[in-house]
Amino acid sequence: MSTYLSHPVRRIREEPADGEHVELVVEQRDIATDTLTATVEELSGTVEAELQFDCYLIDIPETAVGDLYELDGIVRIETAETLSVAPRDGVAIDAE
Repeated sequence: MSTYLSHPVRRIREEPADGEHVELVVEQRDIATDTLTATVEELSGTVEAELQFDCYLIDIPETAVGDLYELDGIVRIETAETLSVAPRDGVAIDAE
């Protein structure tokens, strides 16, 4: 299965800005939360929140987006700004 990247994420992957971070919503399938968290941390990022529908809000350096894309089990990556995100407890959070 191919990973869907929104247009802004594709541009970030192709031309990342050194020293810049981006908040992303990552939808996963068949990845343990611990594995996803460890991978994001290895890429100098953080998992900010577990969201609904097998999604996670993460903060990651733009230069690491390509490596995240290569992780098996990632279904979709979009910028947090393009989505209305709600954590699993249903309380809305501001992704900015």
